[in-house]
Amino acid sequence: MKTSSKAVSEIRRGMIVFVVLAVLTGIEYYVGVHEAPNVILWAIALLKAAVVIQFYMHLMRVFRSQEEH
Repeated sequence: MKTSSKAVSEIRRGMIVFVVLAVLTGIEYYVGVHEAPNVILWAIALLKAAVVIQFYMHLMRVFRSQEEH
């Protein structure tokens, strides 16, 4: 069974997002354990939220015109 290139692309993008979130979580844990300033933890949390909103919530689709859907 052959998979389409679009499906492979979506899987690859999903794996990249997973790895990015895992790395950010590891950094967040390290920073939290070493008692760094809270502003760093907030910045990491906002970055993770932006990744989740962009990828999982498909926010950019809301702003596309109807012809592109």
